[in-house]
Amino acid sequence: MTDMPVKTQTLRHTVRGLELDASGVMSPGWIARHLEHCRWEMFGAQEFALASKPTNVVVRALAFEYAKPIRFPESLEILTWLARVGTTSLDLGHRVTRALDGETLAEARATLVHLGPQGPAPLDPGLRELTSEYSAPSPKPWRESVRKSAWARDWIVAPSDQDSFRHVNQARYVDYINDTRQLAAFANAPAGAVGPLASLQIEYIRETHAGNPVRMQTWVTGERARAFELTRKDSGEPLCRGQIQCAPTTSS
Repeated sequence: MTDMPVKTQTLRHTVRGLELDASGVMSPGWIARHLEHCRWEMFGAQEFALASKPTNVVVRALAFEYAKPIRFPESLEILTWLARVGTTSLDLGHRVTRALDGETLAEARATLVHLGPQGPAPLDPGLRELTSEYSAPSPKPWRESVRKSAWARDWIVAPSDQDSFRHVNQARYVDYINDTRQLAAFANAPAGAVGPLASLQIEYIRETHAGNPVRMQTWVTGERARAFELTRKDSGEPLCRGQIQCAPTTSS
């Protein structure tokens, strides 16, 4: 009897104190880091259906939905699966649940582009047979909007922002967005936003490196919605774009 390849992977994790933000919950950046770790583990697991198949992929976009705050010292189960296979890209789904009762705490979709020597390269169409039926957050397309009362901050990319590929790690861009919306609030800017997030979406356009001067703008796109764009400060070239939806405030 031939062993069938495993189509999903579940990793366990116990929340650590260092992963909490000032509000006492796991930050969006740390959630992004854990999901990146799951993708590394998935592609390296010999029993997993996708092991070593797309040999060179980069993250093109991430979509997160946050259902419940993740707290210390909860035990988590993180499910990962192949959600979609296109011509040169694929989507992986993630679901973070509380191990104690199975309640969903967060979900995500990661879009990865398969690269060849000349750029995006075709994927094996047979990979479509490995997709699972679990639902993942739908990506929200970027739409240009009026940047009324936009707020901006400038900084120089730090060496600690880079990963082993020598460019800014995908989770650091999530930190950049989360920091910018709160710093704008500290500055009493209309685009500022505090409190828990309901969702976050990010699109990666160009890589950036330590020492690069960058600027991030944020502006209001809805009652609880904000848009973000990171550019090179000298040329204005877009590096990434993001959108957030803040969770509704609750009265006590």
